[in-house]
Amino acid sequence: MGGAKRMMEEEEGKRNIAMHIAIEANVLEQCEYHEDVIYAGSEEIENAYKLGNHKLSQGEFEGVFTDRREMTDIIKDVVEDHQGDKCFACAKIIEE
Repeated sequence: MGGAKRMMEEEEGKRNIAMHIAIEANVLEQCEYHEDVIYAGSEEIENAYKLGNHKLSQGEFEGVFTDRREMTDIIKDVVEDHQGDKCFACAKIIEE
């Protein structure tokens, strides 16, 4: 595997972890019917930062993030990428 592909896979892995942190902290929500749809949750992003920092302190992400700043920056990017307020797929079905 080439170095560029490995770096892309590592970055995608970090983004997936950040997304799961945000979902666990209720900053993002995952549709119960459409697992690939993620949208804004009810909590503030600071809750995801706190949860991520707690897990990082517990050694849960050892070897994943280079430091806390990298982790919080990726959490921020992931949350900003999912700013919808509902599942668009469910909304489309309801409208029809």
